[in-house]
Amino acid sequence: MNEYSFKKLVTSYLEFMISEDFNMCYELSDEIILTENIMSKKIIIVQNFSEKIAGNFKIKKYLETIIANINLRLITAEEMRRIVSN
Repeated sequence: MNEYSFKKLVTSYLEFMISEDFNMCYELSDEIILTENIMSKKIIIVQNFSEKIAGNFKIKKYLETIIANINLRLITAEEMRRIVSN
C-alpha cells in the first residue's frame, strides 16, 4: 500500500472512530502527517493537530491513543479497512 492510500485509510478510520464514539464529524486529512521512522524505516503517523483538535482535550487524547496504537502496529491496515467498510 502506498503512502497516499495508507493516509487516506488512516484518515477515514480516525474520522469513523470519532463519529462512532463521540457522535461528531471532523475532517482530519490535514491533522496527520506520514513520515518514515529513521531507525525502523517504517511509515509512522505524526499528529499535526489544529487548534480545533488541540483545544478539545478528549478528542486530542483519543486520537493520540489511536495513532500510537497504529504506529505500534496494534491496529493493522486490514483491521482499519474492515471497520471502515462495515
